[in-house]
Amino acid sequence: MDYKYVIENIGTPTYVFDINELDKRVEYLKSKLDDSFKLVYAVKANTFIAKEIDPRVSRFEICSPGEFDICNKLGLDHKKMVISGVYKDRPTIENMISNYDDIGTYTIESTHQYDLLKELSDKYNRKINILIRLTSGNQFGVTSDELKDIIKNNNHEMIKISGIEYFSGTQKQSIKKINREVDKLLELIEDIETNMGFNIEEVEFGPGVPIFYFKDEEFDHDEYFNGLNEALLRLGDKKILLEIGRGIAASCGYYFTKVVDMKTNKNGNYAIVDGGINQLVYYGQTMAMRIPYYDIYPEKSDKNEKIYNLYGSLCTVNDIIVKNIGVNELEIGDTFIFKNVGAYSMTEGISLFLSRDLPKVVIFNRNKEYIVVRDTVKTSSINYPNY
Repeated sequence: MDYKYVIENIGTPTYVFDINELDKRVEYLKSKLDDSFKLVYAVKANTFIAKEIDPRVSRFEICSPGEFDICNKLGLDHKKMVISGVYKDRPTIENMISNYDDIGTYTIESTHQYDLLKELSDKYNRKINILIRLTSGNQFGVTSDELKDIIKNNNHEMIKISGIEYFSGTQKQSIKKINREVDKLLELIEDIETNMGFNIEEVEFGPGVPIFYFKDEEFDHDEYFNGLNEALLRLGDKKILLEIGRGIAASCGYYFTKVVDMKTNKNGNYAIVDGGINQLVYYGQTMAMRIPYYDIYPEKSDKNEKIYNLYGSLCTVNDIIVKNIGVNELEIGDTFIFKNVGAYSMTEGISLFLSRDLPKVVIFNRNKEYIVVRDTVKTSSINYPNY
């Protein structure tokens, strides 16, 4: 990627999502996993790359009406959509079932959701495919007993229950934990198939593939994926769908933010950038306590480093991006390029705070072209009391 081109022609602050890096990441994941496993992309991680990743994944996990609207407008195949989410409001689900007869899968996260889907499938004479989400002990999904009751009582010809969805969290590094989860699924599946005579065809599993954002982290990725692959192979002949968001999208993202002011006082040297913590978010980040992966443009010599505290442009002492960062001859106009921001960063930040503009979003595509897919958005109109 040409940092100079982005800085001079597009400006800062800006997100750039490198589709070439995205392709490399997907190919790496596929190379480490059994050929029979299918990838499901969790759209919430980054909606801006959904169309670009479409040819490389088997399904899209959609968790809100807004995500469905985005994917629908992008022309994504309805058959690849998994309509998920802990809250499925009636108007949204009724619109989907009544107007789209080719949506691939719906998930059930409560007995109420099952009743709603059963009622609407009857009302509109729509056959629908279902995965039942098993809870991991939080607000998501149903208990194993509820799951078995739904299967036992489903004599409804319009509803086909294909299998189980299970996701217990993100950033899971422990293969032992994943094996315990697979044990739990195997025990439940054996119970259902042996004692109920019902065949579980597929399992959609969220492994919580970890992403490492900071320079002090060490991890054997190959060992992890070898262990994950072996664990999932224990599920036997089930169709395995791996629901991954962060683990697919993170590495393709770059956040450009420029130094706009500098100062020194008795507590140290300060550099102020035109972005901030409203736009740069890392999972589990204790702001300023760890050093993320980044580049600086223009490149700096590693001699005679001066220690800086890097702050954003929000009027709060909490807007600390990095503390005690060593840079040689830092100047106003220099640009920091923070890496691994392809998942969540552009949506998890406190974007409306202080009514600052939302950054541009740029796709660096497979033809090495920079495409602005969202221009700068003023938030002042959103925060304005219009009366």
